[in-house]
Amino acid sequence: MFELAFIAVLVAAAIYIFATLRKNGFFVIIEPSVTTSPKHLDKPLTVYYKYHLGPYQNVCEIINEAKHILSSSVNSATYFGIYYDNPENTDSHFLQSAIGVVFGNDGKDLHEEKYAKELTDNGFEKFVLPKVERAVQAVQPSTGGFASFLALVWFTYSTIKKYISDNKLETTYAVEFYSHDEIDVIFPLDDASEFLVKDYQSIDKLESDAAKKRFDSSEEDSESDPEGADEPEDEEKEN
Repeated sequence: MFELAFIAVLVAAAIYIFATLRKNGFFVIIEPSVTTSPKHLDKPLTVYYKYHLGPYQNVCEIINEAKHILSSSVNSATYFGIYYDNPENTDSHFLQSAIGVVFGNDGKDLHEEKYAKELTDNGFEKFVLPKVERAVQAVQPSTGGFASFLALVWFTYSTIKKYISDNKLETTYAVEFYSHDEIDVIFPLDDASEFLVKDYQSIDKLESDAAKKRFDSSEEDSESDPEGADEPEDEEKEN
């Protein structure tokens, strides 16, 4: 009797874990496709964003900040991220992204004006994402937790990349939308330059600025030798 109860507990635990992982994007079939009506981007979107330079795993801080500001809004919020660089061939220090919240679509605000002011006061900037006529799209289940992002990085993106490669498609930036139960990944096939925020810089510019900063730092170090370093030599001459 005890053995049967123990087995039942194990089975129940396994089912629970399996169901939880599925809700986060594991053990599901991701089906990328080319669409002329991508989710969210089938109309212009008004967003508030913060520019981020550095490892993509650190952007969660910006999302959490936006969530805190919108936490009392009557309407549920959708958050987004534009990821400009491929982490497989770009140094993590130079990865650029724009992260924030969708505030309106097709010219209509989704949240009260007071939230726009609070976002602006906290360093978010207003931007309009264009309507996209054609894009690669994939949808992944999500609970908004860390496990969902693991599934996104480990499995969903691998499937999308294979689809893009197999179909010989040319893509640039990835746009992700985060709601309470799913993550939508969009690769615009139109003119992606309209997704560039004003803070965006070319990799060459970033590398040049970083090299200049290192050079200036080494120059400052060389000029910061303690005063009086030559005094012992002067004293010897006097003796």
